[in-house]
Amino acid sequence: MKEHLWVLTPQQRCDLDLLLTGAFFPLKGFLTAKDYEAVLDHMTLAQGELWPIPVVLDVPESFAQGLAHGDAVLLAREDQTPLAELTVEDVYEVDLDEESLAVYGTTDRRHEGVAALYRRHRWCIGGRVHALDLERLDLARRVDFLPLYRTPGEMKARFRRLNRPVVAFHTRNAMHGGHYALTLRAMEAVNGHLFIHPTTGPTKTGDLSPALRLKSIWALTPSYPAMEDGSPSVTLATLPLAMRMAGPREALWHALIRQNFGADYFIVGRAPADPGKNPGRPDGYWYPPFAAQELLDEMSPRMTIRPLPFPEYAWHVRERRYVPVTPESQPHVQQLSGTRVRAMLQAGQPLPEWYAPEPVRTVLHQAYARTGRGAVIFLTGLPASGKSTLANALYHVLTLRTDRPVTLLDGDVIRRHLSKGLGFSREDRLENMARVGFVSQLVVQHGGIVVVAMVAPLAEGRQRFREMVEPWGDFIEVYVATPLAECERRDPKGLYREARAGHVKEMTGIQSPYEEPVAPELVIVSGQRPFEEDLDTLVQYLESRRIIEELEPGIVAAVTRE
Repeated sequence: MKEHLWVLTPQQRCDLDLLLTGAFFPLKGFLTAKDYEAVLDHMTLAQGELWPIPVVLDVPESFAQGLAHGDAVLLAREDQTPLAELTVEDVYEVDLDEESLAVYGTTDRRHEGVAALYRRHRWCIGGRVHALDLERLDLARRVDFLPLYRTPGEMKARFRRLNRPVVAFHTRNAMHGGHYALTLRAMEAVNGHLFIHPTTGPTKTGDLSPALRLKSIWALTPSYPAMEDGSPSVTLATLPLAMRMAGPREALWHALIRQNFGADYFIVGRAPADPGKNPGRPDGYWYPPFAAQELLDEMSPRMTIRPLPFPEYAWHVRERRYVPVTPESQPHVQQLSGTRVRAMLQAGQPLPEWYAPEPVRTVLHQAYARTGRGAVIFLTGLPASGKSTLANALYHVLTLRTDRPVTLLDGDVIRRHLSKGLGFSREDRLENMARVGFVSQLVVQHGGIVVVAMVAPLAEGRQRFREMVEPWGDFIEVYVATPLAECERRDPKGLYREARAGHVKEMTGIQSPYEEPVAPELVIVSGQRPFEEDLDTLVQYLESRRIIEELEPGIVAAVTRE
């Protein structure tokens, strides 16, 4: 028997802990091929236990091919400290198209859950897991996850002491007034105790950071009335669950997880775990808004937890309270989408009083105050497109226009230092992006601004970069869309000439493709206008996003304004 070491990804790290604590019961480990196929086809394990979402340990093919039945795989956190051991029962290759259709109902990569699925490895290891050292595991849990994380055993013991029905509420966002009204109604419906259980694991691009989610919900909890005996009516605990954004299937999954925590009821609202932004539907959803309620109602005889379906709640202008959205109330209600809320916060606009209790609004506004929020301005385009020139000039402007630290990361310099030794294969290009993303994330977490100029030809790499940054700050993708012919005409380093002659291999734009950004924040075509105008356009956009403040009248912006 051989022993192998595998460093877990952020999603796998979350999955492992939930496997070991029993939050994923009846799973005892990562799915084998037989269980995996049963989950896709029937939403059950091979023995028939209800389970709708694949929980797999995906690895590169090179790692998978070195494994044999019975081998031990040490599962380690990021610093390579082993936390658990998996005994290999199965090594198998999956069909991501098949999984995407079964779990998400589509292979459209505009669906963020689908896009994340296709970034996964096709090879998986199945087998039971067990902790190597409980004390070490508990310490790692405290280090790796946000406070208030409690295991199913801890929560079941607490709920037994309460001796009243427990209503679980899942959220991946900050709670607003509609959530507050809905959860109050749920508590009243069953005369129960509310269990607010927000996820703090990886989620979709653009969602609030886990810490901000938790802070805003924490600020809301004192608003709930106490029980008759004066005891708190709410328990808040965190769950390091990696969201899959799988709509109805995922809502069922969330209910089963809360069943494992000892909850009696699970609130099911409108369009749970739907990533939104579906261009093919007027409402932007990928699934019918109440399909999750129908699925949980169908599956409820097979669960001990009972679903509590609720309509959407919105602010009634005349009655000045949150009410269920009905055909009668629809003309009189107001709502703010999560996207609109983030846009208002980014622009420094105050949220309306009715949106959420004052403590929640305060937390959100403080988090988005420009004094503490970092940003990445990411310039991408073909070699010789002009992105480095623009980035260098922007760097100097920013150092004069802001008190925050500004860092410049240029692709050529990165290749000589941070990514020395990497080639230009797809894997190496993605690794190069990951390294730069890691450094940028650290700067942004501390309120700094990073200006990045990279060819970055792979859409997958740019998307991963965005996902690393956006929980902590703004990500501004600037596509320097200079045509290939103009880039070749410039060719300051002679790279295109060498590539055409066959002396340079895997040259982007010649032998290797450049995947154009689909929805960048800004597009600039270098050479169509004077350079100063391109730079001024970029600076004005950053002003509009409040990355930098607009100049007072009479003050001259260095380089950009006359």
